[in-house]
Amino acid sequence: MNLEDVRRSRAAENQSIFRTVNEHIHDVNPDSGDASAEGRFVCECTKLDCADLLPLTMADYEAVRADPTHFIVAPDPSHFIADVERIVERTEHYWVVEKIGAAAERAEELADTI
Repeated sequence: MNLEDVRRSRAAENQSIFRTVNEHIHDVNPDSGDASAEGRFVCECTKLDCADLLPLTMADYEAVRADPTHFIVAPDPSHFIADVERIVERTEHYWVVEKIGAAAERAEELADTI
């Protein structure tokens, strides 16, 4: 694996940490069974110091989570890394990014551990 692939894999690992947090938020939310209920989820960008909370319905979160290469991030270019991911959906409150290349492979591997 070259240095660029290592960097991309680490980006996926960082985002998977936030995905794990969001899974726990989703699981303990008393409204998690109500698809139209809105929750606040942690931005899943690669910045370890990011604490942005993003409003999503439970159905929207579950739709993003259904693909292990998809992550929610704040709707701001500073939460997006073009050589590691691409934006696949934009909303007013969040963007959905899809990992590409080595980052996608690592995200898929890590999805099995969550």
